[in-house]
Amino acid sequence: MDHERSVEPEAAPETPAPAVSESVRLASPRAERRNLWPVVALLAVLVVGLSATLVVVRPGEDDRPRAEVGQLFEVPFAEDELSHYGQVLLPWARTKVGAGAPREELPDLLGEQANVRAPEGGRFVPVEVKLEEDYAIPLSSVGRPYVQQTEVVLRADGRDYPLSGRDGLVLDPEGRGPQGGGVWVAVDGDPTELEVRVTVDGVTQVVHASDGSVEGGQADRLGELPSPEELLEREATPCGTPRRLDDSEIRVGFLAGLECRVQRTLRTPYVDGLGWAEEGREFLVVHVVRPRRLSLVSGRGDATTSWDADDLQFSAHLGNAEPLRPAANVNDLNAGRLSILDPADPAQFVFDVAMGKPTLDLRFDYQGQAVDREPFVRERREVHFQWTVPGGDL
Repeated sequence: MDHERSVEPEAAPETPAPAVSESVRLASPRAERRNLWPVVALLAVLVVGLSATLVVVRPGEDDRPRAEVGQLFEVPFAEDELSHYGQVLLPWARTKVGAGAPREELPDLLGEQANVRAPEGGRFVPVEVKLEEDYAIPLSSVGRPYVQQTEVVLRADGRDYPLSGRDGLVLDPEGRGPQGGGVWVAVDGDPTELEVRVTVDGVTQVVHASDGSVEGGQADRLGELPSPEELLEREATPCGTPRRLDDSEIRVGFLAGLECRVQRTLRTPYVDGLGWAEEGREFLVVHVVRPRRLSLVSGRGDATTSWDADDLQFSAHLGNAEPLRPAANVNDLNAGRLSILDPADPAQFVFDVAMGKPTLDLRFDYQGQAVDREPFVRERREVHFQWTVPGGDL
């Protein structure tokens, strides 16, 4: 028996897959994402470049010039007072001194922006030195004009910025313009430690801007001096009766001409022209009304002869010490703007003394030659008068 063969149906012929074009492959999602990254990067570069261009050429560019470091500026309009001031004592005035916080801009001028910018990376710092009310301190000097120099410096983070001079702060007892005032100084960086340093003849007073505390040093003693008004109210001390130390027969005929009195005395740590007293020392300034022209008579029988004693010399000693300078006319020394002229025409003597020690006795000598004024007579005689004023009376 023939077995039937199972006949498997023939497999249908495979239909060839249609060819995929290259353009279709590139349009696949993954391929698209890969292809967009260069475009995005290019756009980003373009945006950044455009932004930079816009910053450079944006409207309203600040083209104001920059201040130079150390340059000073005067602001003509009143500003708010500083937070802290310290008292600085000059030999002729009490002042209040301070510095304000650094600022990026100067104060507005009539509502408009200042026409100068701070230095690159720098700031502006305000500094003020003002005379206080009832500011006067009695100034002693041995000559004119006054020679003291007052220097003001801002120290910011250890760097000094001078503030004195014609374009800055002027502090001069004979100055004809405003004394002190306020300035703004252009500084480097943004300082945090600020001091104002005021120096007179080598002695520096330091004001710390953060709290107004002051390191005064030797100048602190100026605060102990009386005011000029208090000095004027003091009573004079008479010199007393003079001793005659010459052997002349000339007698005093006009006692009023021998008037002598100590007008006033002052102990002070500073005298212009001498500087600051040494440590443990101070100056004793004496104003004395010296005898004027004398009228003298001699006893030659019943005749009375008048003598001209206009050439007599007046000198002073404190104990055995001579004054530091020759006698000076007080009115000549005070002929400036701070003058207190004295019609008695006193002379001034200055001595170096131990600080806080009792005053020694003052001795005044009036001596020289008297000349006979009678016609056809030219006789000269030595005369010498001496006064001693106990130191305890001064």
